[in-house]
Amino acid sequence: MNQFVQRVANYIANEILVKGLANSKTFQKFAVRTDHHLRKVKEGGKDSINAQLDELHKAAQEAVYTSKANTSSGSSTLKGPPIPPKTGFSGFVEAFGNEVKKDIGMGK
Repeated sequence: MNQFVQRVANYIANEILVKGLANSKTFQKFAVRTDHHLRKVKEGGKDSINAQLDELHKAAQEAVYTSKANTSSGSSTLKGPPIPPKTGFSGFVEAFGNEVKKDIGMGK
């Protein structure tokens, strides 16, 4: 019985609300203005993101060209990718030795 009453109330509320809002000039104006505003915000967001990406691309290109110029003039600040540590027992012993040297002040 409770479901039946709930369905009837839901049906009546939907009919009144949907038909009432569909026929309301005020609601239609609100919907059109909201749609227009959201479209403008989306377009502005796309333009803003594209502008930021362009600036980032320019900065990256400048960084690449300046680093190439620095390496060709003799002062190399780029060392390349890091070298992975040795694996296995020999790698452990070497890493342990390096840490002990650092602790007693003899290492890097």
